Amino acid sequence: MRRVFSPTAVLRRAFAAASIALLLSGSAGASSRDPGPYRVLAGPYSKKEVKAGVGRPAARVTLKGLIITVEFLDPQARAAFVKSIAPSTPDPFTARPGRPEIYSAFRVAFENRSPFDVQFQAGNVVMITDRKTQDSAVDLTDLYRGAAEVGVADPERTMDRIAPIIFDSTTTIPKGKTVERLLVFGPFPAKWKELQLQFSFLQIGTETHSASFNFHKQLRKG
Repeated sequence: MRRVFSPTAVLRRAFAAASIALLLSGSAGASSRDPGPYRVLAGPYSKKEVKAGVGRPAARVTLKGLIITVEFLDPQARAAFVKSIAPSTPDPFTARPGRPEIYSAFRVAFENRSPFDVQFQAGNVVMITDRKTQDSAVDLTDLYRGAAEVGVADPERTMDRIAPIIFDSTTTIPKGKTVERLLVFGPFPAKWKELQLQFSFLQIGTETHSASFNFHKQLRKG
């Protein structure tokens, strides 16, 4: 499947450059702007659910014994996740102080209970919104270019620090194992209500599968 590039791809590389600079500085100050008075929850948009103020944070699908769990992480949850994997690495996707969030991060966990190894290609995941936008996940190539643009002396070492945090290229999930990382996209479009993450060409043994995960915006009360 050909990788889908959105109109935000060039801007995202510029954002990547800023994030790389932040990572190298050793400090990741929080954005002074709230990411928005809303939550991103699993499932399609529902007026009844919005009115009740309830919802599920994570979407889950089981394919031939492979359990896939996807959950949107706000900036605080994302920073905690990064720290849980790489305690000495600040969140490379944190917005600069005083600026809005420039990345949308989803925690993706593969729990492989099938009798086969699984192949996952992050480049085949597309985020489609009800604003008729689509985007592919940030990968190490995007971040490497960002590092080059800010003149990083050793971009390979920087990528080594980020690699355990995000899904990039082809990842093998061995049978009996769980692999958990981030899928990171550009910012959500304005006035969006619903989105779908489409996973294509998940290879379980000799079979190929696809899966979709729906999310929606729920405004916070108060």
